[in-house]
This record gives sequence, C-alpha cells and structure tokens, in this order.
Amino acid sequence: MTATRLPVLLALALAAGLLGWLVGERVDVPELPAYAPVTLALLALVELGMARVVRDRVQQRARPGARPLLPEQVLRAAVLAKASSPTGAVLAGGYLGLVVALLPTPADEVRQDALVAGVTAGTALLLVGAALLLERACRTPEPRD
Repeated sequence: MTATRLPVLLALALAAGLLGWLVGERVDVPELPAYAPVTLALLALVELGMARVVRDRVQQRARPGARPLLPEQVLRAAVLAKASSPTGAVLAGGYLGLVVALLPTPADEVRQDALVAGVTAGTALLLVGAALLLERACRTPEPRD
C-alpha cells in the first residue's frame, strides 16, 4: 500500500470546490445541518487518538503491560485513514466552494449556511490531518542495526 499523496488530495479538494461553487450558484441550497462539523470533529478526534495508540504500540513505546496490536488491527486503522483523507478533502473542497457561492448573498439565513459550511470545511481539513497522522502511525518502523 502506498502513502496518500498530497497532490491527489489537493486535486480532489479543488474539483469538489468547483462543484460546490457551481451547486451554490445554480441551486437553491437547503439549510445546512449545524451538526455536520460536530460529526467530522468527533471522527478527527477518534483518528487522532487511534494514531497515538497505534504509533506507540507499533514503535513499542506503549506503557508496560499493554497488549501489542495485531496486524489486522493496524490494517483496519490504515484502511480507515486511507478512506478518511480523500473523504475529508472532498468535503473540505465542496463546503469551501459552497461558502464562496453563498457569501455574496445578503440574506441572514444564507449567511448562517455560509458559516456552517465554513466551519464544516475547517473540521474536514482537521479530519484530513488526523487521517494522515494515523496513516503515518501505521507504518512499520525502520529496522535497527
């Protein structure tokens, strides 16, 4: 399995941003759910916690008496990270495109949607960062001489 490449994530974010902007310009966007950033923030926190645990156990720096991780557990964490980073990039781009489309509109309810979209885009970027850290934590350490 290869590491996630940042140019791929950037391309996904840009494509989703363009699509989000087009949707915001052409379609009457329904009210955005205010809990969307909360969900992404919780997922990012879970992945950050997993990254710390996996890193410590893979590098054998866990507290004394801690069980070693099975290879399947590390594999599941890596798969979660590989799925979360492009998902977060697409969500961040899409919501940022929506913010760009909604900001020029003077209505208060649209400004509230723009705020929710901006916060959601920020938490999606946090998810991308957490996923990249988790993916890095799943790497096997270099052998010691």
